[in-house]
Amino acid sequence: MVESFKITAQKLKRILKVSISLPLGYDQNNDNYPAVLTFDGQYLFNFLDEKTKQMDLSVSASHNRCIVIGIHSPKIEAWRMSELNPYYNGTDESVEPVLSIIYYDYIIYDLLPYLKRKYRISDDLYVLGFNEGAIAAAYMQYHYSIIKGMGLFNPLLDLVNEKFYLDIENKFDENKKIYLFKGDKVEGEISDFYNFYIRLMALKPIYSKIDYVSEYKNDFKGFEAYLGSFLEFIEEK
Repeated sequence: MVESFKITAQKLKRILKVSISLPLGYDQNNDNYPAVLTFDGQYLFNFLDEKTKQMDLSVSASHNRCIVIGIHSPKIEAWRMSELNPYYNGTDESVEPVLSIIYYDYIIYDLLPYLKRKYRISDDLYVLGFNEGAIAAAYMQYHYSIIKGMGLFNPLLDLVNEKFYLDIENKFDENKKIYLFKGDKVEGEISDFYNFYIRLMALKPIYSKIDYVSEYKNDFKGFEAYLGSFLEFIEEK
């Protein structure tokens, strides 16, 4: 079952749309469920069956085990980039990376408490991001102790500066789970991803997994099978 609603987020100076995928059987018990915060919810929740309001991708693998939260991004690309990439090193002068910290704090200290009052969310919280959203997920993984693991799908590493890597190395927690996905037919150099992977693994995380698909294109609908792989990974004990 999927629910969507909008919140007036004064701290973000915009209307925030949030979509929630609840596990099958959610309304038949009183259990608390792990939750996955996902960026760019407008893409993840774009593939809905309008008749059943069920997702036809991905999260079906998680429907009896976790809640998936999709936070929709602004339609203006510079605003979206401002929220998702605190390490931005591009040329668009309208991007303001400082807004990302306000955004992440809002998610943790305002949105999450609201969602916990509305839904039965346990203390097992994970973050998931695609492309620029993967950069946001990595930032949150190592700046908020409440986050227990991350999924990075095709992180857009050519738009980050060195502080991205230094932050991870300085704030690294070996107990937090790491899932990486990379498709070869994707914008961005494979060497950037490989170097990132080497630096990350040198820190010796206890729980890590990587899926690499040589013929994979950067298509959100194509993430279906691998979203299931990520969700299964974070649920492993």
